[in-house]
This record gives sequence, C-alpha cells and structure tokens, in this order.
Amino acid sequence: MSSIETRLEHIELQLQLIKQQRRRERGMGLICATLLGVAALVGFTRAPVPEVIQASRIEILDSEGKITCLLSNTPNGGQLDVWSKGGANVARISSSESGGDLALWNSAGKPVAGIFANSTGGRVEVTRGSGQIAAYLEATNDGSDFVLTRSDSEENSLQLSVNAERTVGTVHSSNGKQAVRFGASAKGAAFSVLDDSEKEVAYVGSDAKNAGMFRIAGTNGTTAVECGVNDNGGEFRIATTNGKTAVECGVNDNGGQFQIADTNGTTAVECKVNDGGGELAVRETNGDGGCIFGNTTMRGGFTEIRNHDGKAALSFEVQENLGGRATVRTATGQIAALMDQGKEESGTVQVYAGATRVAALGGGPTGGLLNLFNMKGKAVVVTGAASDTDGGLLSLRNSSGQQTVRAAAEPSGEVGTYSSDGMRKRILIAP
Repeated sequence: MSSIETRLEHIELQLQLIKQQRRRERGMGLICATLLGVAALVGFTRAPVPEVIQASRIEILDSEGKITCLLSNTPNGGQLDVWSKGGANVARISSSESGGDLALWNSAGKPVAGIFANSTGGRVEVTRGSGQIAAYLEATNDGSDFVLTRSDSEENSLQLSVNAERTVGTVHSSNGKQAVRFGASAKGAAFSVLDDSEKEVAYVGSDAKNAGMFRIAGTNGTTAVECGVNDNGGEFRIATTNGKTAVECGVNDNGGQFQIADTNGTTAVECKVNDGGGELAVRETNGDGGCIFGNTTMRGGFTEIRNHDGKAALSFEVQENLGGRATVRTATGQIAALMDQGKEESGTVQVYAGATRVAALGGGPTGGLLNLFNMKGKAVVVTGAASDTDGGLLSLRNSSGQQTVRAAAEPSGEVGTYSSDGMRKRILIAP
C-alpha cells in the first residue's frame, strides 16, 4: 500500500507542476500579444504615405468577386470601364487618336450616349435603345451641326448648321426629302416650304436688297403669287402656270401702278400715275396697238389711239393755250392733219403731205382764211375774209411766195396782177 500511495503523490505533484507551467505560458503569450499589438499600432502610425501607386491594371471587385470597375491601358492610352450589378459594361472613359471619349451603354449592351473628340472638335451623340443615333451635336471646320434623326432610321429629320456667315436649318419629311428650309445671314432671314420633289412652293423672308418678300409657287415650282418691295414701295404679282405675269400691282416714281397681261405675258391693260396725273392704257395682243387715256402736266387730258405697230394714228389733247387739238397721223407716225385752237380762240385745220404743211384753214377777227402751200412750205394760194374790208380776198403767189395775182370783192371788186418783183402791173375793175 505504501508504494501505491507514494506513486499517487508523485502523480499529483507532476500535475501541479504542469498547471503552473501552463499558467506561465499563457501569461507570456498575453504579454507577447500585447507587445505585438502595440508594436503594430506604432508601426502603422509611423508608416509613410505612398506618393505614387503604379500598376498596369487595377480591378475593383464586388462581394461575389465580379469586376465592377476596371482601370487599364490600351494602345491609345488609358481606359476606365464600369460594369453594372448584372455584369453589363455600362460606361467607358478612354483615349483615342483624336482625344478623349466617353461612352454609355444600357443594360442590354446597346450604346445610348457618347462624347467624342474628333478632327474638327467634339461630338455628342444620343442613341436609342436599338443603338441607332437619335441626335448629335458636332463641331465642324467652320461652325457646328445639330441633327435629330427619325425614330425608325438614322436619316435626318431636323438639321441645324451654324457658321460665321449664316445659320441654316432643314426639316425632312418621312421620305427623307427636305420639306422646310430656314436660315439667317447678314443679308436677312428666310423660310421656305418644299414639295415632295424638293421644289419651293412657299417662301417668306428677305430679297436681294434685304427687304421683305412673300412667294407662293405651283406644283411645277413656278412662282404663282409674289409680294415684295421695290425702290418706291410695295408690289404684288400674280402669274400664270407658265410663270408669265398676269396681274401686277405696285408703286412707281409718281404713285400707284396696276397692270393686267394675257397668257403670253403681254400687257393688255395698264393703269398708273405719271407726271401729269392718272393714265390708262389698253393695248393690242402684240403689246403695241391700242388706246391711251391720260393727262399732260398743267394742261389737261389726252387720248391717243395707236395702230398695230404702236404708232399713234389719232390723238386728242389739250395744247399749251389750254385749247383742244385733234391730230391724225400716217401709218409711220407723221402728222397728216390736225385741228386745234388757233390764235384769239379761233379754230384751225391743217393738212400735211409728209412733213410739209400743204393746206391750212383757220378763223380770224374778220372771218375764215384758207392757205394752200407748195412742197417748199410757201403759201401759193391765200383766200378768205379780207382784213381791211368786209368782202373776200384771193391771193395767188409764185413758188417763192411772192404775190402775183390779187382779187378783192370790196369795195367794188377788182383783180390786180403783179410782176415778180411785186410791183403793180395791171388792175381790172368791174365797170
């Protein structure tokens, strides 16, 4: 029994020694851990902040280990890509040969927007979910362009172009052809409507002189109605289908003016204001023959009837003494005969052969007077009421206008003959 008890005591002693050793080891471990923690804290607080981080590729992962952001390099430079939670590449910033690019995609991987640098400047694009361009704004060599496209294609629907000299806009129909044009420059502004063949059918804007203008055209593109401004004021024109002016109304140097033409564009009726007042012209189909009614400055009215060649054949007018005059002309326009008010409010009738007056009939204080002239314009027969008596008088003259025969009815009737020098030669008196 004593040996068993001795062994038990020995075992108990060893267990106590083991427990004491473990307590010492745990104490030393705690002390070491504390020292290591303090050292770590001291080390972190004293570690220098890096000024440069260098890497050829940087990836940011989510909790599932998927890339959500990637910074990398390409042959043209740096590139930053961003992925959505679903794994779609939705954004990219990169460099190109022309500069920087920014591209955005939807979750289906279709491009929806972009900003790009190109050779002329920058370009901004907005695209539909299908990937087709919906609109873009782009810098050009001399200005900029803004374009909206149709919903079913990338064909232009609206385009606006701007440069240093002008601004031009176009609206396109569903067939892709221009339907509306508008613009502005230093010379003015304009707005045009086009048909399916891109012919202008309506226009409102400025003319070449920077004045206002309105124009409507037919289906063939020929101007049918036009309203504008001339040097004197407004004007209005209506044309036929072949572009010939049919009606024109405007302002001339003296006032209003109105014209009506036939289908060939030949003026048939013209009403206007001239220096003397109103004037109305009715013309033949050739534009020459017809009638003119009007006024002469400070004198009164006139009427002129013209032949087919446009030469005056018959005219009525007020002459300088405010008396009347009627003129009959030949086919070439020379005076053939005229009737007017002579001196002292007496009437005269004159007949011409070519440019030479050959007969004249007039009135005077004592009565009527008839003169007949040769082709040299010399009076060779003078007859009428005598100025010194109450009777009649007849005078015959030679080619030089020298009187050679004189017959008088008063006081007792006589006939006298004269030599070429005008000296009395013989007198015949009734018995």
